[in-house]
Amino acid sequence: MAPNITEISSTAEFDGIVRSLPPTQLLVIDFHALWCGPCHAIAPVLEQLSNSYKHVKFVKIDVDKQSQLAQRFQVRAMPTFKFLKGGREVDELRGASPPQLNALVSKHAGPVTAATAQAASSSSSSGPVKSSAPSDATESLLKHVISKGLTCLNESSEHPLSSIVGPNPGPRGRSYLESDVDPELLISIPFQDPVKLRSISIFSAISPGQAPKTVKLFINNTNIDFADAESLAPAQELELTTEQVKGDKIDLRLVRFQNVRSLHILVKDNQEDEETTRIDSIDIYGTTAEKGSDQTPATQSAGASGASMLDRLMGRK
Repeated sequence: MAPNITEISSTAEFDGIVRSLPPTQLLVIDFHALWCGPCHAIAPVLEQLSNSYKHVKFVKIDVDKQSQLAQRFQVRAMPTFKFLKGGREVDELRGASPPQLNALVSKHAGPVTAATAQAASSSSSSGPVKSSAPSDATESLLKHVISKGLTCLNESSEHPLSSIVGPNPGPRGRSYLESDVDPELLISIPFQDPVKLRSISIFSAISPGQAPKTVKLFINNTNIDFADAESLAPAQELELTTEQVKGDKIDLRLVRFQNVRSLHILVKDNQEDEETTRIDSIDIYGTTAEKGSDQTPATQSAGASGASMLDRLMGRK
């Protein structure tokens, strides 16, 4: 779960949060379900908004686990977003529309006041202890990628890497990278300048059986193919679970990703041995060479500033 979003576990917990918020503070409720593909597709957008609007309270409610709350708010479709102030509903969004979600949060968030700032601080302090590093300690590094150097071996001609990464990605939820003749993929990502990698996120929850499982990361190699990847020692190997392919950041071994000019991502197989592998979105987080040089691995939990992924999603037509 994203650090700035609370997963509601009971009606009492939800009612307590509503009572604790000042009347001017916006509460955004995401009614979702595990079986809902659009819910998973828009989850990264909600996370980026929660990172950008720290004075807004974001919660998620699983309609299957909290049916009483779903009935109270008359939720009939997923996802449904409810916007509350002072316990009163001020707006609603049905469906997974990043532009509309962004617009409604911006419309109702209001300015940061002493009351909302204190409430946000109290909410943060009541949860798990997190790093005190600033929220922009890391950022999405996709804007530092050399677009012309992006390649993917064994990509499907109908669903190439360029549909999710690069200057002209397709519509969120309908565009994805898929392998061609077998589950393997070999993604090449060159950077304009050396970077430090801290984490990677992969979203493949729309078709979880096709989600990557065994992933090997190689750095600072040029023009490697599948045979090279078999003989080279990876900087890190990941064995992903079905939970880790829902878009959450996966921490990397920072000491091994200090001066990275290129990253190769080898996907060996998928979760359920499907014929092809599918990736709906991928992002890489870290710092550029000119900043963040004094950061420690503890800052990985601070997350990214959120602007890059959100900007890409908002720009898709």
